[in-house]
Amino acid sequence: MASGLHPGPTESAGRRPSSRLGREYLVVLAAAGVLYVATVAPGPLWQDNGLAQVRALRHDLYGGLGLALSHPLYYLIAIAFQKLPFAESAYKTNLVASVFGALTVGNVYLLLRLLTTRRAAAVVGTISLAVAHTFWQHCALAEVYTVSTALLTAELLCLVQYACSGKSAWLLTLFVLNGLGVSNHMLAALNLPVWIVLLVWLAWRRRRNAVLLPAAAVLWVIGAGIYLSMIAHEVAAGQSLGAVLRSALFGDQYAGNVLNIHIGAGLIGRALLYLGLNFPTPVALLALLGLGALWRPAAAGWPIATRPIGALLVIHLLWGLHYNVPDQYTFFIPAIVLIAIALGLGADRFLAGRGRAWVVAAVALAALPPLVYLPLPRIVRAAGLSLGVRREIPYRDTYSYFLWPWKAGDQGPLRFATEVRRTLPDGALLLADDTAVRPIHYLMETDRWRRDVAVWPALGGPENTPWPTATDLARPLQTGRLYVVSPVPGYCPGWLLEHYTFEPAGVLYRVAGLRQPGEPGTRP
Repeated sequence: MASGLHPGPTESAGRRPSSRLGREYLVVLAAAGVLYVATVAPGPLWQDNGLAQVRALRHDLYGGLGLALSHPLYYLIAIAFQKLPFAESAYKTNLVASVFGALTVGNVYLLLRLLTTRRAAAVVGTISLAVAHTFWQHCALAEVYTVSTALLTAELLCLVQYACSGKSAWLLTLFVLNGLGVSNHMLAALNLPVWIVLLVWLAWRRRRNAVLLPAAAVLWVIGAGIYLSMIAHEVAAGQSLGAVLRSALFGDQYAGNVLNIHIGAGLIGRALLYLGLNFPTPVALLALLGLGALWRPAAAGWPIATRPIGALLVIHLLWGLHYNVPDQYTFFIPAIVLIAIALGLGADRFLAGRGRAWVVAAVALAALPPLVYLPLPRIVRAAGLSLGVRREIPYRDTYSYFLWPWKAGDQGPLRFATEVRRTLPDGALLLADDTAVRPIHYLMETDRWRRDVAVWPALGGPENTPWPTATDLARPLQTGRLYVVSPVPGYCPGWLLEHYTFEPAGVLYRVAGLRQPGEPGTRP
């Protein structure tokens, strides 16, 4: 089947009127921006998203989970967004993901327009990404990943521009962008081997200037300078080099997950479900055609641009597949972006020689996923399927929260924290978990919390601290003023669940007293 791939590097992108491409890019950017700003969460959030909001308020570039989870570039951007002259801090932090998600979508459109001859194919691939579940969801929350994908797609644009023009400046720019990507998230380090191999191959096969390799290394270090300076600071502060490098590569507790080599049926099954949720439409089959265009492009000279994209897709798919953490689905986000690019290339091949009706059908099917997501919570709930969540949180419906990518109007975390503030008596101590405590911390940081009520974990304290002991909680236990969010294993100290009873108190549970022999414990 004939391919509509751009005829190759000898016909530069400049042959297409740059003003027209620029206008198209701005239209796509604006459309994606409208979608994501319209569906972004309006305020405080749960879990890691809420932690990001608190860190932005506190100007905290390090966090408390190890350097690999510090994401300093993202937080510098989020801190800069606090200067926007509207809305409150939480919303402005959420907007970072929306803005960079829109940039990612615009970059993918431009990339596909440069690689293909059919605007419709670029539209199909771009829409497929814009409404992909996990990508869209992470454009609606305070999250780091869309900054990574904006930089990844900018790297790919540099690659394509190099293939078009042969100018080494594009490759050098690519290395700066990848360094910035590492300062944002260590996922960008997965791209680096591909770029190094490409550069070495070019130096050997095409006899490029030998200065290109060291120049690329220097520029990469400059781009990664934010992260590298944090590593150097930790070493200079007296930390051992080995401990700092472990923290920089794995964080405080994820070495086993990063180095996991066992990929069983469970991980594969979950990966297929995650990817299926992102592309629940027949048009996704065009990605298979696109893989052929990546590895065997019809136009001479294009392998230098397309094969690295195919290599990145394989690397990021394998990474997401092997990374056995509870939020494993988030680590497929780069692969989702790359699949959307392959889908656009596949649409280019498929639409070659076909009429307008096929084009309309392809675009309509690409836009189908939101209609699939809309009834999904009701369908999954009616089928009795579990999402693997062990407890319910007040003001958060588990099914709609996880299965709808949009978060517009979700005031659940703020309502929960406000209700908790109203419920607790003077002198109370609340035990919360990492998910529920974040909107409470946000109220504390914005001076909307009561000074006569204590919360564990404390605002600004170390992350992943052990649960307090009976000795630590002796006073609130004696006075009957100890409260918990969820008397459920994993979200409450085990010794409390074993020895004490609980009674409902609004959206919380009060530790009522010692359990009598044989008395069952209260559960929500």
